[in-house]
Amino acid sequence: MSEEAKTIGAKLGGTVEAIMGCNVIQVDPAKVKEACASVASLPGYYHLSTIAATDRVDRIEITYFFWRGKSFFIVRTSVPKTDPKLDSISGTLPGATLYEAEIQDLFGVAFTGSPYAGKRLLLPDSYPSDAPPPFRTEADPEKIRKLMKLD
Repeated sequence: MSEEAKTIGAKLGGTVEAIMGCNVIQVDPAKVKEACASVASLPGYYHLSTIAATDRVDRIEITYFFWRGKSFFIVRTSVPKTDPKLDSISGTLPGATLYEAEIQDLFGVAFTGSPYAGKRLLLPDSYPSDAPPPFRTEADPEKIRKLMKLD
């Protein structure tokens, strides 16, 4: 792992490791905005390639991928499903706006400070408010179809 990764990890109290040649920093949700800003300030890592979400049964894992040439720098955090909230990084990295809106719709993570907070990007307005977000493990497509009266 790079010295840059070690420095950022130490500053934020996160764990740092090298996975398949990528620097990976795991941080507390309260530190994700600062971690992403720190990575984006490194020479060449200004490009946020994508943000991914993964349902881990009791929590939603959020992974930010920064790309420079042939290398990636990854910032990872997770939020509990019972209170899936995370600070938006769109104020620092405007390219994050649509990724965050997609994760909000599909996984139910609320990004505080996002221009899309409370709005829908992908889901129709008719999507039932009492149904779980469609990419969560507890979402049952057949029940959602019935709630939406699609049968």
